[in-house]
Amino acid sequence: MRIPLRHLTVAGALLLLAAGEATAQTVDARTFRVFVRGGDVGSEEVTLLESADGHTLRGSGRLNAPLNLGIEYWEARYDRSWTPVELTVNLVEGNNRWTVHTTVNGTNASTDVAQNGQNQRRNQVVAAGTIFLPNLVFGAYEALAAKLATAKVGDELQVFVVPQDIVPAAVMRVTDETIEIPGRKLAARKWTLHFGGTVGALDVDVWTEGQRLLRVDVPSQMVSVLRADIASVSARLVTLARGNDEQVAIPANGFNLAATISKPAEAPGTRLPAVVLVSGSTPSERDEIVAGIPIFAQLAAALADAGYLVVRYDERGAGQSGGRSESATYEDFASDARAVFTYLAKRKDIDPKRIAVVGYGDGGWVSMVVALRESKIAALALVATPSISGIELVLEQQRRMFENSDTSAGAQQAAIEQQKRILQAVVTGKDWDAIPPDIRRRVDTPLYRSFLSFDPAPILSRLRQALLILQPDLDKEVPVYHGEQLAQIGRSRPRARGTDFVRLPNLNHLLTPAVTGQVSEYGTLPERHISPAAALEIVSWLKTALAPEPSR
Repeated sequence: MRIPLRHLTVAGALLLLAAGEATAQTVDARTFRVFVRGGDVGSEEVTLLESADGHTLRGSGRLNAPLNLGIEYWEARYDRSWTPVELTVNLVEGNNRWTVHTTVNGTNASTDVAQNGQNQRRNQVVAAGTIFLPNLVFGAYEALAAKLATAKVGDELQVFVVPQDIVPAAVMRVTDETIEIPGRKLAARKWTLHFGGTVGALDVDVWTEGQRLLRVDVPSQMVSVLRADIASVSARLVTLARGNDEQVAIPANGFNLAATISKPAEAPGTRLPAVVLVSGSTPSERDEIVAGIPIFAQLAAALADAGYLVVRYDERGAGQSGGRSESATYEDFASDARAVFTYLAKRKDIDPKRIAVVGYGDGGWVSMVVALRESKIAALALVATPSISGIELVLEQQRRMFENSDTSAGAQQAAIEQQKRILQAVVTGKDWDAIPPDIRRRVDTPLYRSFLSFDPAPILSRLRQALLILQPDLDKEVPVYHGEQLAQIGRSRPRARGTDFVRLPNLNHLLTPAVTGQVSEYGTLPERHISPAAALEIVSWLKTALAPEPSR
């Protein structure tokens, strides 16, 4: 994991509202799920209490690797106007134990930090409306949600990242959103906040329903915290809905795939060419939202505007689709994508001879398998797709992580050797005795084994479809040489249609304009939209690859 989460100063925190007096009444208790890079790492229970004296938030939780943090108990008290009164937090990480206690008297905040018997006191100046956000206590944004209910763009709130720093949080953007769960839709509001401070700036998205918290996203850290009801696989964010979008259920292998079909605004009177968007193996919902950018929703809209019918779908076990992902392999995900192709080919408004598949990231691997199985697919586009095996990709990412690290050469080599032992154990099923049990529980799965064993080169060499390799120049997750290698393989295919290779200057892995392309930059990107250049290259290629056959 390349995200130094335990050093975050603002990324962690959700404050629960409650009052500790005996006369307090419990308003409700809620559960929040915590995700890192899409993986569920734990949960927090949060209770809101209210009394005549104010609001009290109480909670506890457990966060597994890579955070490895036990939140035994925490409580934050505010008066009726949400002025901070007192905070207590008890945390455990391995053999380390912390107790943080802050009391506020006027503008003075006095904080005592006890760590393994060592005590330290700090006095800091706070404003009247300051909000407690203790590190990695993900219930604390409940208090922020209540404050945001009366905020507007341009307002600046003060937050106390206990015990480190007091920082401003500026409201940069506010948008109304819709979250769909079984039986109803939630009217949500998304607040984009810019946290500043001496440690560094950070953008955070806070989603609210009225005065209550729904979700927190820290794009630069790939951290998301969701209320349990919207964290379920049946919930989805409705993004970029077009007036003529069609919501469909596509039969797969014993379950349905939930999908959105986007079409041109005006029907052309003839059968349409079609495009299937395929994401990677990490269970993804149909819009492929990464760092707050709905990549597939935006790409589908651009392709539909260009005259194509486009389908994007929730993967098995994600969003509103059925099935389970933990026991799936790349072959299984390819079967799902093929089911989408079969569904399209039978539609009366589709030309079955003019269907293309576009795979993004390791969704390109899935797309290769589909194209190999289904010769009727006319064209295949691979966007930011790796050219090497899963094992090689993991080791490459580990080496890149060490490039910006002060880890000693000896420690680096030891870590690499340990990583190789883990990967070999996953692939072969042997020598698990040398691997810690908690690591085995995380990696010994059919999906990860399928990922590590997958090699795209021999599959790509057997394909005959028209091929586009689209490679962002600033992609640090899948560097440029991957696209170059795929293009070389594509051009060497015997009896195949043409191969086009396009490099996208100044774009990162998210197809978004960037400066460095590093993952750490994602949360600070000024553009929250994929570049029109990316969509334009695909459209230009599709016009040739899916050109209608001349009439005879």
